[in-house]
Amino acid sequence: MRKIHVLSAIVLLSTGLFILMSSSTGQADPFTPGNLVIYRVGDGLEPLANSGGAVFLDEYTPSGLLVQSIGLPTAASGANNPLVASGTAVSEGLLALSTDGRYVLLTGYLSTLPGSGSLSGTAAATVPRTVGRVGFDGSVDTSTALTDFADGNNPRSAVSTDGMSLWVGGADGGVRYTTLGSTTSIELSTDSKNIRQVNIFNGQLYVSSQKTSIRVATVGTGVPTTAGQSITNLPGIPTSIVPDAFFFADLDGTPGVDTLYVADDTTNGGQIQKYSLLGGSWIASGVIAADTVHGLTGIVTGTTVTLYATSSGTSGTSGTLFTFTDTSGYDENVSGAAATLATALNNQAFRGVCLAPVGSAPPTPTPTPLPCAGDCNGNNQVTVDEILTLVDIALIGAPLGPCRAGDINDDGKITIDEILTAVNNALNGCPRG
Repeated sequence: MRKIHVLSAIVLLSTGLFILMSSSTGQADPFTPGNLVIYRVGDGLEPLANSGGAVFLDEYTPSGLLVQSIGLPTAASGANNPLVASGTAVSEGLLALSTDGRYVLLTGYLSTLPGSGSLSGTAAATVPRTVGRVGFDGSVDTSTALTDFADGNNPRSAVSTDGMSLWVGGADGGVRYTTLGSTTSIELSTDSKNIRQVNIFNGQLYVSSQKTSIRVATVGTGVPTTAGQSITNLPGIPTSIVPDAFFFADLDGTPGVDTLYVADDTTNGGQIQKYSLLGGSWIASGVIAADTVHGLTGIVTGTTVTLYATSSGTSGTSGTLFTFTDTSGYDENVSGAAATLATALNNQAFRGVCLAPVGSAPPTPTPTPLPCAGDCNGNNQVTVDEILTLVDIALIGAPLGPCRAGDINDDGKITIDEILTAVNNALNGCPRG
């Protein structure tokens, strides 16, 4: 009996430590390249509710092992604002990786916990919508809080090119442009007010929507920052689908995206749909079963695409991380079902997923030319007189002052081997740096 009590105490202590660690909003560890990031709402203690819950970015390995949890602020701290989310809004929490690969972008509400009443019904003027930017080093920036974005409705997603320019989408106000630290934004188009995912592929801004005729569409040309843009549905994409996140790939060997995967959380219970670009139109290329799938990202290796997807369940209060490897290639039908990698704990829910951000590649160091052994006066050649100087230093133990260039290993003396190296340099010329 005593053994059982001890084991129970250990389990409770471990659970408490996990909760404390996952609730921390301090500086996290850097992300590991190749890992996944999931938007999670709920701390595992308080029941999920539409009045708001804490938000975390959970880092997972591709095999589904939890690495760390980064808590977003639930209270103001310096320039950072709170970023919380509705615990029941399945459409919120889509993630995107900045096109330079350095940041994860997400959205939420500038509200403190515990909340009261539905967050999504609040006015953005009184409860601004927060945009979060989390760097590859684990640093969190929630200084952007918009008073004109997703007014009276759900903020859903954000994307960036460089961590400074931001594009956001929500259930009201359409797709918008702003910059880090701003409080207002520019509505780029009035073609669709209700946006789900915003993302950038191959230098083009795309959105998904489940309203009017818009499903997966381009916004203007490139990455526009001014009003008056047109939102144009991709030709061939049926208006009957119910898209959330999407992922483009280039599989045909010619420049430009030609394969599209779409997370549809409703059709046949949820599926990832594949489309191929043929003759300027997107043609259906099979489906992958994935219950109530919401978030989606992928990794392309040659003509193989490894997909990762998330689900929040029908009520938005659960969580599943899926994976599927599509080896069929360009313009080939895919079929099958996604496999489960991880599930959310009680009082937690998954939303979107993206790849872990990475830092810039370290600069290539400029090679420092090696000194020419025996070149006492630095003119890049070794003379007989300089060799004799080295011999004198070696024989009588004189100071190196006259020819420090002879001391190759920097041990304060001249050896026979160093003299022989100098002789070789005199005969064959100094090596090039």
